[in-house]
Amino acid sequence: MKINYKKNYYTAKEAMERLGINKNRFNYLVRTGRIRKFIPPGGEQGYYLKTEIDRLARELLAFMTYDEDTGIQVRHARTEEDLLQEHELATLLFGSAVHSLETRRAWLARNPDLDLIVLDHGRVVGFLNLLPCQETAIKDFLQGRIRGWDIKPEDVLPFKPGEELSCIIMGMGTTPDVPPSRRAMYGARLISGLMNFLEDLAKQSVVIRKFYATSATPTGIAILRHAGFREINRIGNRIAFELDITTAESPLATEYRHILSTAVPHDSP
Repeated sequence: MKINYKKNYYTAKEAMERLGINKNRFNYLVRTGRIRKFIPPGGEQGYYLKTEIDRLARELLAFMTYDEDTGIQVRHARTEEDLLQEHELATLLFGSAVHSLETRRAWLARNPDLDLIVLDHGRVVGFLNLLPCQETAIKDFLQGRIRGWDIKPEDVLPFKPGEELSCIIMGMGTTPDVPPSRRAMYGARLISGLMNFLEDLAKQSVVIRKFYATSATPTGIAILRHAGFREINRIGNRIAFELDITTAESPLATEYRHILSTAVPHDSP
């Protein structure tokens, strides 16, 4: 019986096109084990698992430095120690404009998958806070009627299969006490970790149609604009932004649409 490898595998040409790299770079990644090559029994042509290539493409999209990530891990904050370290870093970066530990614990009780963290040899060096909310709470937040810490636990939504949601990016940051190149890598790992998490949600038929964020700092504003967010309101010295996944043409939005178009639900045969 002839097996159709097209469904789950890329050819070398297709993989290079998906990754946006040349043949020399591709062969180097194969030789060093970053990309695994599969040759069917009795065959000569190599194939490359689509899920692995797609994840690598998202890491390249985030400008990840492959030779410098030993000891770095991206996962959800799960323990009290994770939460304490994350809060300490947020306070270092943003001062008093952070949510209290009590607020975060209450939100996490509603949805345990809100906080992505980057750890470097066990130390939290970066974080990203997602907050899926009721539309009324999002509207009040974007209009400046409430601040982030005013959002009630009952307005926080869980990630339920089959649902479409909107999310506020409540915070994102990396530690400033490392060289700029390593700090940039922490940010890249956060973005690639976020895209992998969105893929996991897509496989559960959970779709996030819009992302929102606010920022008052030149750096934060520049990052959001570079990521394809558009300005929708000004609240004092803060700017409110929106990223509509269905219409935005940024690389992140394009990649997420690719995820949604290719994700296979977990319960599919």
